[in-house]
Amino acid sequence: MSTALLFVASVILIVAASELFTNAVEWAGFRMRLASGATGSLLAAIGTALPEFVVPVVALAGHAPNANAVAMGAVLGAPFLLLTVGVALTGLAVLTRRGQRRLRLQAAQARRDLGAFSIAFPAVLLCVLLPSPARIVVGILLLGLYMTYVAATLRGGSPAEDMPEPLHMVRWRPGQPHLGLIAVQLAVAVALLVVGSQLFVTALNNAASALRVPALTLAIVVVPLATELPETMNSVLWVRSRDDKLAFGNVAGSATFQACVLGFIGVVFTSWSIGSAGLIGALITLGTALYLFALLFRGNAHGSLLLLAGLPWLGYVIAQVITGGHLGTAPPT
Repeated sequence: MSTALLFVASVILIVAASELFTNAVEWAGFRMRLASGATGSLLAAIGTALPEFVVPVVALAGHAPNANAVAMGAVLGAPFLLLTVGVALTGLAVLTRRGQRRLRLQAAQARRDLGAFSIAFPAVLLCVLLPSPARIVVGILLLGLYMTYVAATLRGGSPAEDMPEPLHMVRWRPGQPHLGLIAVQLAVAVALLVVGSQLFVTALNNAASALRVPALTLAIVVVPLATELPETMNSVLWVRSRDDKLAFGNVAGSATFQACVLGFIGVVFTSWSIGSAGLIGALITLGTALYLFALLFRGNAHGSLLLLAGLPWLGYVIAQVITGGHLGTAPPT
């Protein structure tokens, strides 16, 4: 199978699996009587982040040739894309909906999601300077931070009242699906994600070799586009249905999951030599997160200001195109 066909097949599988997973976790959140913000920041966020989580795990477990670069690219590229392009698309959806041109959510949710990320991501970056034993300690602390974040999120808000769209496996049946059916759909989604991720890793390796572009560069830009951007469309749909808390939680909660859990994988199981190319993208990500923290500190922001968050990612991609994918000095893989 050609590299292009591998990419297409892997993206189709990953997007389909993400849709199944997100739909199932929405129902799980409803059945568990979670608040809308908690469902977005935790369950839907994990659904969004799962493809990006599975890709490096599969690459590392399978000892793929560029597994190190794929894993590091996932840690750096996923939050980079979500907090820039993901937020920009959310802002665009806010601007184009009728009546309300401001994103409105609980201030506590915005501070919690972006605050946790703004602690975890700098810790991940500082691991570049640390030896392996110290990085393991930081990785464990990152998991502890995420558990604290989960506990704080579950304590906030009141349960959602509106039922999600029907469970995809039994769309023709009215009412609430059985928990067993929700579990089955989750299992199918995970299986499809593993297969799709393996195909994607293979296609990425082939493309990196053929184009002679550093694998880390492709992993920072291409992997998140395939695994994260399609899923951010859920945030657009939630904005259109005026569930701003669920929409924002899907983006910011995913970034927090990736900084903590994916960050743990990156600093513990890779060489974590991200080079100046990775460092540039990481610093842009952190700057964007701080901008959003200040913007949403009171829980609302105009869509046009959210739209501006996409400019740093666009500038980074243009610079990579101009330099042939060699912005900065990519580390060896």
